[in-house]
Amino acid sequence: MHTDSAVLAGVGAPGVLLVDDNPANLLSLEAILEPLGVTLTKASSGEQALRFLLREDYAVILLDVRMAGMNGFETASLIKQRERTRNVPIIFLTAYGRDDSELVAGYSTGAVDFLQKPFPPEVLRSKVSVFVELFRAQHQVRAQAELLRCKEAEARELAHRAAGHIDRLRDFTARLSEASTVRDVCRALFEQGLVAAGAKAGAVNLLDEEGGALEIVDAVGYPEQVLAKWRRIPLSNPVPLTEAVREQRPIWLGSLDEWQGRYPHLNAHGIHESAIALPLMVKGRALGAIGLSFARARLFTEMDRAFFSALAHACAQALEQVRLITEERRAHEELRRRSEFEQQLVGIVSHDLRNPLAAIAMSVGLLEKKEALSDSQRRTVQRIGQASERAARMIRDLLDFTKARLGGGIALHRRPMELSEVVTQVLDEVQVAHPERHVDVDVPPGVQGEWDPDRIAQVLTNLLSNALTYSPRQAPVRLRACAEGGQVLLSIYNGGAPIPMELLPRLFEPLTRGTLKEGQSNRSIGLGLYIVRDIVRGHGGGVDVVSSEEHGTTFTVRLPRCLT
Repeated sequence: MHTDSAVLAGVGAPGVLLVDDNPANLLSLEAILEPLGVTLTKASSGEQALRFLLREDYAVILLDVRMAGMNGFETASLIKQRERTRNVPIIFLTAYGRDDSELVAGYSTGAVDFLQKPFPPEVLRSKVSVFVELFRAQHQVRAQAELLRCKEAEARELAHRAAGHIDRLRDFTARLSEASTVRDVCRALFEQGLVAAGAKAGAVNLLDEEGGALEIVDAVGYPEQVLAKWRRIPLSNPVPLTEAVREQRPIWLGSLDEWQGRYPHLNAHGIHESAIALPLMVKGRALGAIGLSFARARLFTEMDRAFFSALAHACAQALEQVRLITEERRAHEELRRRSEFEQQLVGIVSHDLRNPLAAIAMSVGLLEKKEALSDSQRRTVQRIGQASERAARMIRDLLDFTKARLGGGIALHRRPMELSEVVTQVLDEVQVAHPERHVDVDVPPGVQGEWDPDRIAQVLTNLLSNALTYSPRQAPVRLRACAEGGQVLLSIYNGGAPIPMELLPRLFEPLTRGTLKEGQSNRSIGLGLYIVRDIVRGHGGGVDVVSSEEHGTTFTVRLPRCLT
């Protein structure tokens, strides 16, 4: 009689058929599945895939939905019409969002799952590996049937069971794909997996947060007194479930004799005649274990073991996916709450600061009108006024930032305006803060558009202030404007050291500031460029920046001249 190893030696590597009309996608799939040690066949069309299926058997087919010519659904329908290929599992791959009609069409043609591109490579490998293992088990049975002719009836029954396992696992994985909670996964196992396994009872046990004990999260078929006894099991307790987790391998107990021989301290009479403890493994890490009980003693064949292992593997993947989704939702919710709180806090604080600053500005104005001030006192009053103006600008930026993040963007009040008038106003204000600097201006008259004058002034003030603040005193600063068709281009240039390369990709993000030179004071909270971008986008335009050692730094603003 041939041994199992001899039989297995005659079975080649399982084949996986990859069907996609995009060569790049085929290469990507080949790279993802190469570690599985399977034979990969690539087809660039549905017609070619059907030809391959005439002469080869495959463990699973990865089929692109939207191909030129014969699409994935049409190809799958023809595959399922052939007797030879009817039971080959099909996993649809799509680069588009799944809708209900596509899901119905896919599952009606015999699909076991949908995967939306891009998908994590380990997810695809894990799904394919399930069917590869079942394919190996099925082929092993066929090889044994061929070698052991005297057991043809038994071999046919085993082959039939293997096909049934595939069908049941296909239905089970389809159900798991819809699970969004741990309870959904457990219900799918009990309602479909238990029936497929022929078990009378089952329990899902997960490790607690400390990883020191197994806790029942759901169970069916066991008496309450049994559940009460085993609801929480320390890993140090020598029982099948803990042993499966510690050793990361299934425990097979085909009879009460086996049970008593291995666990003489445990009494299983009245609970089951045979049992399995299956570890829930993800990337070499144990999540917990599944316990299954059977009403009769049974011999667990290699096919049975492959099926039960695939069942546990599918459950582990689904539980891990639920955990990741839950953590991601929790993180996003926490980030959203924190962001809203921070922005609301900024809005409240900046709004409440306006009143005392207004009082300071009014007091400065009254003091400046007094003729009895000495030169030293007048300079002090001017410094107070300049400081309050800077603080007012910072508060305005904070309020604009809060409105942009929490509201519908910065409010705009557009009207026809002359750009040169706003430039003159802004230049006067900016040079008060930088009296030692010169700005070269080239803004011809007649450059007009439908814009918000105050917001355009804010854009110019922020960009000119940045150019003067982040460049040496002797470096040139230039402001240019010109009309090009239906839009106006504004450019603000400054010489000096370029913006660091690592800062450029996030320059327009909030709370981003450049590096000041020694002796320069930091008067920015890092919202100016973010607000510039928001204002310009609100006008339907755009802003970008180029910066290099050789050519300096230039911000370019593009503004449509008219409302669209």
